[in-house]
Order: sequence, then C-alpha cells, then structure tokens
Amino acid sequence: MFYADDIKNKKILLHACCGPCSLGAIEPLLSDGACLTLFYYNPCIVDGEFEKRLDALNAVARHYGLSVIVPSHDHSAFTEYASPYSTAREGGERCGLCMTDRLRVSAEYAAIHGFDAYTTTLTVSPHKNSKAIFLIAEGLTFGAPFLPRDFKKRDGFLLSTKRARELDIYRQKFCGCEYSLASAEAQTGGER
Repeated sequence: MFYADDIKNKKILLHACCGPCSLGAIEPLLSDGACLTLFYYNPCIVDGEFEKRLDALNAVARHYGLSVIVPSHDHSAFTEYASPYSTAREGGERCGLCMTDRLRVSAEYAAIHGFDAYTTTLTVSPHKNSKAIFLIAEGLTFGAPFLPRDFKKRDGFLLSTKRARELDIYRQKFCGCEYSLASAEAQTGGER
C-alpha cells in the first residue's frame, strides 16, 4: 500500500472502469497534485458496451488533458474464469475474481512503467465494497504500491454523476459483464 498524504508530483496510474466513475476520482487526485494517467483495463465489459465506455472515458480525458492507456480487450479471458460463477450474486465470488484481475494487471503495468502508485475508480461506486478492494490490492505480491482511496467519500459518487451530466457523456446502468447485465435487466424488466 502507498500511504502518502502528499501525492504532489507523484505519477499515479488510475485504473478507470468508465468515464463517469473516473470523474469522481480525477478531480480529488488532481487537486492533491498527482500526475495522472488513465488505464482502461476491463476485460469484463462486453463488446459494444466496452466501446461506449471507452468513448466516454476519452471525452473525460480530453476535458482534463489526460492520457488513456488501453490494453487489448479480451473478453474471453474474463468469461473463462467468471463463467463457473455465472449465477453468483452481484458482488460475490465472480466480482471478486474480476476486481482481482483488474487490480493485478494495473499494479503490474504501473510497476513496469515507472509509476509511483496506482489506484482505481472502482471505489467511486456505492455498489462496490472499498474495504474489499483494498484487501485485494494488499494481497497482490507484485506490482506498484496501491494508493487506497475511497472515492465515494466526500460525495465522490454525486460528483461523478453531476460531472457526467455536465459533460453529456454516456452513463451505464450495469456493472459491465453479461452477468450484471442480466441482473440489471431482471430488475428493470429488460429496460436499459
């Protein structure tokens, strides 16, 4: 873990799951003086949806003058480890595996490319358990140190939704994988 109160001029890799969630993390990190780069590694997100979210993230990056790194998208890698847990509840084992994968790859990328630390926008969502995310990051054995920030605090989620409306960017209604889509559609009667 990277327990630094002062991140001014530190190179921070921000794993970004989407444009709206990134809006709840970018402003606090920039106001602390961090030098940010966005990292869009999300093999869990289904094709079609992946591109919509990337377009929104690119709009956010342009707004703040940030760079976005986009590793190759291989959704089949996600389904390989997630499909045995297709009926698991949202936030359960499948989601834990998914978050572990995204944090592991982010940590490795950050270490290899000379970042001081990495963090994630996953903690913006009120549907994600920040303490569980911190525990996953703490358990990784290789990579750059993790900067533990719970971005939903101090109204980070409200900030993200407000800024998304202001920038008029796409805001999704499900986590991103086909399993969360099925769950969201079941709750809304198929409405997206």
